Amino acid sequence: MSDYKVIAEVGETLANVLWLEIQSDPDLFALINSASLISLESPAEHQNNNDTALLSIYLYRITEDPFMKNQYAGQGSGGKTKRAPMALDLNYLITPLLKAPRDQQIVLGKIMQVLYDRPSLEGADMAGTTLGTTGEKLRVLFNPASLDDIARVWDALETAYRLSICYTVRVSMLDSKQEQAQQRVVGSQFGYGQGNVPVPPV
Repeated sequence: MSDYKVIAEVGETLANVLWLEIQSDPDLFALINSASLISLESPAEHQNNNDTALLSIYLYRITEDPFMKNQYAGQGSGGKTKRAPMALDLNYLITPLLKAPRDQQIVLGKIMQVLYDRPSLEGADMAGTTLGTTGEKLRVLFNPASLDDIARVWDALETAYRLSICYTVRVSMLDSKQEQAQQRVVGSQFGYGQGNVPVPPV
């Protein structure tokens, strides 16, 4: 399972995977020629950027996965039980901040192709010290958010709308630090015929 660093490392994983694919494609490398041009900052941070190209992978919303919420407690230390990990859905707004509209569409097309072909990220894909050692898989899902939902995100960023797409990364397992001691059952008691229920005479 994963500790609190997992949220940051998921974003780094996405950036690394996309950069590996971009640099191996001459047409894409001509548009984005450095890993430093892939940013985890919001597109609003770069609305006045002077770079000829920039790709924003912005984490704009975190929710708890409802399908993984009621898991059983796991094994803790010293015979204790441990709360089940928190399952997260991380929602990303991916925006190519290139100058030419055609170049923006080319970059988005490549991103969608890469994440369609690789809906699960694992093993060598993982960035950081937490994800890289857990053996966990990340599921990457295209999120067809409505225009109204996307417009609300851009309104919150207080910047003009740019062509963008949304993806959800599911599930990042955030470990709990709470443990509870278990008490062994040392005896039992049966009370058949006791209480207020009368026992018929024999």
